[in-house]
Amino acid sequence: MPDGTRQLQSFPGTCGTVTRTGTSRSDTDRPLISVITVCRNAAATLQNCITSVMEQSYAPIEHIVIDGASTDETGAILARNASRLALVVSEPDRGLYDAMNKGIARARGEFVFFLNADDTFASRDALRDAMAEIARQPEADVYYGALEIRSAQGRMVHVPPPPDQAEEEMVLGCLPHQATLARRAVFDRTGPFDLRWRRHADYDWWLKVMADPALRLAQIDTVIGSFAMGGASSDLAKGQPEVFAIQNASPIYRSEAWDRRRIDLFQKAWLEARIEASRLREELAAPRGALPASGRSLRQWLVQNLPRPVLNLLLRIKRRLAGRNASGG
Repeated sequence: MPDGTRQLQSFPGTCGTVTRTGTSRSDTDRPLISVITVCRNAAATLQNCITSVMEQSYAPIEHIVIDGASTDETGAILARNASRLALVVSEPDRGLYDAMNKGIARARGEFVFFLNADDTFASRDALRDAMAEIARQPEADVYYGALEIRSAQGRMVHVPPPPDQAEEEMVLGCLPHQATLARRAVFDRTGPFDLRWRRHADYDWWLKVMADPALRLAQIDTVIGSFAMGGASSDLAKGQPEVFAIQNASPIYRSEAWDRRRIDLFQKAWLEARIEASRLREELAAPRGALPASGRSLRQWLVQNLPRPVLNLLLRIKRRLAGRNASGG
């Protein structure tokens, strides 16, 4: 990364409980990775997350946990795992990205990796394999791999496109921060996550990285994280307006060529959703016994089996029809 990067001066300080607990798992011959976990009331999943970090075959790792003053058993879990954690901060915060900024400010590693409390690494060798890939292409600043996605329908692996297609990917999607290793110095250039964006500040950060000609992206052939669907950023109705606002303001997309390309991509996505909705109507017209898992309501089956864009399209149609009925139209 080039010299002359900005110094971090706007990362948040601390006024709550900060505990330097255990020690980092050390190996002086390899780069230190700061694994940052932010949480609040995460007792149901936090232990699995911590165990996943401890079981990594790679060293050195420091595991930093930023807890937003949890009121459940999160504190007790952190206390039981004190020897496994490099640092614990427990205090109120202004949301997910404020907590992530606190973690960055305290990270000592050459690389930073964010592992949410309900996520894990995809395997015990995930970081070992990722760092071996990075060693083969050390010139980049931000590295991303593949992501395992867990949902009610099971598990799948999402393989993002290569860097030369990243800008197009960001129009309708996002590169996976749950499978990304960034050099700590990258945040000296981008600054902290922008707290104006409560749900998609990571999307904003990605566009800042791509817009900076001094920063280099690289893809690695490793499934790194295992992501549980259903978090704050998975709520399309609340989060998508933020994504559009961030995208429209990005210098990457301020051109007539990108205006045309984005329209093409949105139209294609709209058509695919319409086709899927049409297919769904045909399936729903089939005999009642054709629906799987008898005993569940149709609503439950739809929620658990339909792609999120199709569900949102059906909800919009339902609201439109309800408005017409209410007006007598």
